[in-house]
Amino acid sequence: MTYVLILFLTYVLHLMLKLSWISTGIVLVFLLVMQHFHRKKHENFIEARKRFLDVSLYIDTLLYSFLKEKKIIRAFEDVKSTLEEGHMKSVVSRALDHMMLTFDETSVFVDAMKIIEDEYRCNRIMSAHEFMAHAEYYGGDINESAKILLQDKGAWERRILHNIEDRQRMFRQIILSVATSVIICGIILYLPILNMDISGNIIVQILSIVLVVLDDFIILWGQRFLEVDYLSVDLLPDDEKHAMKLEEYKNYNAKKEFRASLLMAVIPAIASVYLIYTGRQWPAAAAMGLTLIMLNQHRIGHRLMKKNLIAEVKSAFPKWLMDLALLIQSENVQVAIQKSREHLPVILKGEVDTLVDRLDIEPESSEPYHRFLECLTLPEINAAMGMLYAVSIGNSGNCGSQIEELITKNLEMLDAADTERLKDKTAGMYLLFLAPVITASFKMIVDMAIFLLSFLAYRVV
Repeated sequence: MTYVLILFLTYVLHLMLKLSWISTGIVLVFLLVMQHFHRKKHENFIEARKRFLDVSLYIDTLLYSFLKEKKIIRAFEDVKSTLEEGHMKSVVSRALDHMMLTFDETSVFVDAMKIIEDEYRCNRIMSAHEFMAHAEYYGGDINESAKILLQDKGAWERRILHNIEDRQRMFRQIILSVATSVIICGIILYLPILNMDISGNIIVQILSIVLVVLDDFIILWGQRFLEVDYLSVDLLPDDEKHAMKLEEYKNYNAKKEFRASLLMAVIPAIASVYLIYTGRQWPAAAAMGLTLIMLNQHRIGHRLMKKNLIAEVKSAFPKWLMDLALLIQSENVQVAIQKSREHLPVILKGEVDTLVDRLDIEPESSEPYHRFLECLTLPEINAAMGMLYAVSIGNSGNCGSQIEELITKNLEMLDAADTERLKDKTAGMYLLFLAPVITASFKMIVDMAIFLLSFLAYRVV
């Protein structure tokens, strides 16, 4: 069926772009070769979506079963019986076999669950496993922690499914843009002016082939946005450079940076004076503009750095707060903050270490909480830290409702931050939507130029 469709598409292009039979043969061979890559990327997309849906079902089944059974091994047995035959079920079976057949390890459950974590790199799986291991070893009330995990997982699932739909919709728009551009290019060749036909020109034929090739590569590139790993698409970068950026921002010295800007502005300023003296006004205006930019480059760079840091912190802070919310169910706030450093987003490492040090000195004071990320002055983070302080001191026995409010606000922050990050990661698809316009415009310009030359030659004759 695929090959029949390619033959039909090639014949349509043959008619629409007035391709010669040689050009048609080239296009046919190209499309037959490329269909292998398109099919592979489509299969990767189907597999990526299936992996995500399998993990979503796994987390739901595992947590609900653990709430009922209170035992890890029973929960895994329920998951195994629920899953359909496939890769996820085989991985769960391996983990379950490790639990049942290993007798000489103290961390048998952790090691067994790591089998699944290594196969499916997903923060939600790790959070569920850590929660279950902690409850298995230490006991305690697990209902509230499980509720938090399920709420977070539900919001995560909705975000990813919505993102998949957005990517598919934008991919269809890319295909529509490609089809429209080819149709417009074909219309140019059918303009009924003096019965002239430029389609036989070798340049027109070559450009038609190039148009098809470029448009096909645009579609192939669009498929790359569909085949991403949806389990890790919203993971934060773990590069130390993000933490270094925050430290660099905090250590910003305005006077020192202004002196550097002043030195950088000397050369364009001298050029401005020279150009004004020689009467070249427009170059002088450009040099003066460059001088102003150089004088203010430190302010511009500082503001851009702050904007980027705010975006990264808004994504990292709710994830850290989620770990805290889980730990607070069984620990006091100060101990929870110390333990949260095990899975801390890199960009927050320095700030949380500083917070722990300040709390060691002033455990009852609100000052350490209010000074957290004070360099960025983010109201939502200040409010969350104030609420965290209120939880730490108990505030008239209203701790339960305060924790619930903290969790609710955190889930809202996390949802907003991750939604924005997912939108940023699909922004490239909009550029691909515009790309066929560029390829078509170039071909149309050349076609019209050849048409004009042919028309002039016709008039001379």
